[in-house]
Amino acid sequence: MIRRLLDWAGRQFRERGVSDPDDLALTLVSGYQGMSLLGALRNPDIMTREGARLLRWLDSL
Repeated sequence: MIRRLLDWAGRQFRERGVSDPDDLALTLVSGYQGMSLLGALRNPDIMTREGARLLRWLDSL
């Protein structure tokens, strides 16, 4: 399942012409998966902060 998500994210970056699309896909998916895992600590602030950080990072590309 994660392989499919990585492939999809890589295609999205590739279609936008960004360099290193596979590396960016790995960064995005690992960041999202990490924040989801840490969200199990029952601290919604983690999801909010990390989600906002990922959005800022994506906007900067």
